[in-house]
Amino acid sequence: MKTSKQWIYAGLALVAGVGVVRLMSGPRIRRGLRILLIGDSLGVGTAPHFAALAKEAGAEFKSIAITGSRIDQWASSKELPKILASFQPDLVLVSLGTNDAYMRGPDVIAQQHAALLQLLEVLRGRDIVWIGPPTLPAAATPGIVPMIQDAAGTALAPRFFYFHSERLQIPRGPDHLHPTVRGYAGWAGAIWHWLS
Repeated sequence: MKTSKQWIYAGLALVAGVGVVRLMSGPRIRRGLRILLIGDSLGVGTAPHFAALAKEAGAEFKSIAITGSRIDQWASSKELPKILASFQPDLVLVSLGTNDAYMRGPDVIAQQHAALLQLLEVLRGRDIVWIGPPTLPAAATPGIVPMIQDAAGTALAPRFFYFHSERLQIPRGPDHLHPTVRGYAGWAGAIWHWLS
């Protein structure tokens, strides 16, 4: 997939109009920042756009997003701790929860979510931004996304922030879940703008 600033800004114009308010104490993009993206297919779709934006900003970007992955798989990953130790990210972007919302209830996901945050605790003092899923089709299990949102900024994860993707009007493909190319570009641009 070809990524360029033109696509990102064209896509950003599509999701504009919905205010994206950021926390003043939240993470900031800066030159030399090391950014790691973990996630599912939505992370795979935004990764090339984040990579282009990171390059332009002088930040280092790495993506290990895997289509179809879930919170429990990342929480029990043997590879993730090794990547965290070798790459030592300053900022971790997490794009997970969509697949979980179709497979399990909030109580089970809460335990897995806490386990993943505990795994990421090795990054003590660094920022974690959970990129919330966009609005999900009605068949999704209710309560998953609010549970993830509620953990942001708690004592368990004080440097954990949540990006409200559901507030954006993201153009979708035929499955009404995955964004179009411009949708991914605009979504990544909106997140980057929030981080900048």
